[in-house]
Amino acid sequence: MNVQKHLLLCATPTKQKCFKGDEGNKTWECLKKTLKNYENDSSSRNIQIMRSKVDCLRICKNGPILLIWPDGIWYEKVSPEKVSEIFTSHVINGNPIEKWIFKKTPFEK
Repeated sequence: MNVQKHLLLCATPTKQKCFKGDEGNKTWECLKKTLKNYENDSSSRNIQIMRSKVDCLRICKNGPILLIWPDGIWYEKVSPEKVSEIFTSHVINGNPIEKWIFKKTPFEK
């Protein structure tokens, strides 16, 4: 499998330090639905995208946090309302949304 993007969402931390309430689960459900719609769209460009719900990304502020690998782009305060725009602009079209990024740590390929 040739994974081109892997989305890691801090959605259900054991110790909620970066956000309170159910925002992580709501964001996760929206991300799952967005990715499923993309996979079922016959016009998709066959980009292999994976998603993982993680307990904690060790940032512990301004969550939920979404890390897009291998780009090394860290988005903060990711809500269901932001998921679709991040997915379309960054994941599909390669245009990160600067106003929501708080960290960049590109990984070696």
